[in-house]
Amino acid sequence: ARTLAGTETAGVRWEWLEAQRARGVAALLAREPARAAESLGRVWEHCLREGVDDPGAFPVGPDLVEALTLLGVRDEALAVTTALRDAAERVDHSWGRVSAKRCDALVRLAAPGYDEQAAAALAAAAEDYAALGLRFDAARSWLTLGRAQRRLRKWAAARTALQRAAAVFDEAGAPGWADDARAELARIGGRGPRAAGDLTPTERRTAELAAEGLSNKEIAHTLVVTVHTVEVHLSKVYAKLGVRSRSQLAARLAPKV
Repeated sequence: ARTLAGTETAGVRWEWLEAQRARGVAALLAREPARAAESLGRVWEHCLREGVDDPGAFPVGPDLVEALTLLGVRDEALAVTTALRDAAERVDHSWGRVSAKRCDALVRLAAPGYDEQAAAALAAAAEDYAALGLRFDAARSWLTLGRAQRRLRKWAAARTALQRAAAVFDEAGAPGWADDARAELARIGGRGPRAAGDLTPTERRTAELAAEGLSNKEIAHTLVVTVHTVEVHLSKVYAKLGVRSRSQLAARLAPKV
């Protein structure tokens, strides 16, 4: 928001576009597809209006399609998918081609019923992203696939996809998205929250310090590790114990009277 406010006065369009893109992705993580579609749509429309041929210059296509499918706006999602595919073919763009495959699968998976071929296509897109070295895009694809499979009660397949997403998000240093993947895992039937005894010693100590009210920075200083390592441990603790806040964590770790 601060960047957007600054670009309005400075007139730096590139920064305005990047800030809109970042805000759109953040809105997706916050489960606010309408806000995501609004921000991402502004970037998409700018690229169309200005004739930006490179689909990777401002790569909002897949995120915009995800937001539109969540809103149930199938025709608009298909239009973006088609435009992205055409642009990728025109300039022989590897990311664009994989992203068009991902978008097409997203739209098909949003339809009623379970489309096995669409699920396979989305998994293939994730693997293609990984082959290109694009771990975040790969993990986003696994997350979307796992979420769709969980919604349609494909428990085993969903668990596999979501576990892969969480692992890659951890490796890529995206703890917020890793938390989101683990929250989806926690919603899969048949596996309730684990006992605190299932935590590793390091996870247990990290959880205890967090429950005592220490910040991530303070925990990192105490354990002599990085803040990112603390974030990863806490993500795993939250998933294992089925909690989503420090107050819930403290309650789970409190001795039973």
